Parts: sequence; C-alpha cells; structure tokens
Amino acid sequence: MKIAELGKATVQAELTVRRQMAIRIGRQVAFLVIAAIFGLLAVLSGHALLWAFAYQTLGFSVLGAAILVFAIDAAVAVLFLLLGRRSIMTPEEIRARFERDHAINDLRQAMALTAITSAIAGPVGRQAGRAIWQVMRSAFGRKG
Repeated sequence: MKIAELGKATVQAELTVRRQMAIRIGRQVAFLVIAAIFGLLAVLSGHALLWAFAYQTLGFSVLGAAILVFAIDAAVAVLFLLLGRRSIMTPEEIRARFERDHAINDLRQAMALTAITSAIAGPVGRQAGRAIWQVMRSAFGRKG
C-alpha cells in the first residue's frame, strides 16, 4: 500500500509542478502580448511625432530623422524582447519540484524494497529457504 501512496504523492507533486509552470508561462505570454500591443500603439503614434520633432526642432535631415526613429524602435523592441524572454521560477514551483523529486526517490526505494521482499517471500525465496534449511539439517542434524 505504501507504493500506491508514494505514487499518488509523486503524481500530485508533478501536477503541482506542471500547474506552476503553466501559470509562469501564461504570465510570460500575457506580458509579451501586452508589450506587442503597446509597442504597436507606440510605433504608430510616435513615429510621426518623433520624425517631425527630429526634422523641425533638432534640424535633422529627412533621412536623419528616419534613422533616429528606426533606432529608437529597435531599442524598444529589444527591451521588450528581453523582458518577455526572462523566466524566473516562483518559490511555489521550486517547492513543488523538490516535493516531486523527493516523492520519486521514495517511490524508487519502496519499489526496490518490494522487489527484494517479493523475491525472498515468493516461490524462489521459499525454494532457496528450503534448500538452505536442508543443508543446515544435514550439517547439524543426527548422523546415524
């Protein structure tokens, strides 16, 4: 019965790990989607404003203003890409992984103990026990 309990604990720990991973990945996807929406809005509204500012106020040429807009867009895109790519495990996920690994180790040890016990208590073990008993009886038994 201990193996069934250990198996159940292992499955529960694995489900917790998977649930925490799904939450973390879902949060990453949400941040990436929000970053994409705001990035698109910023690009749409900011391009004309930045280009006009660089052209009229800063005295850039038409090509210089376009290069400035492109450089700022590229820098913002790289920033949000780096924010979206980071993946930090939560303490709950770390704890769930630890519990899963501990449960798997317990299950392996219980299965090994069960295999040894069944070999000793099973037909092969009983046959070996009888053979050892016969050798002991013949060695220490009555000699006539």
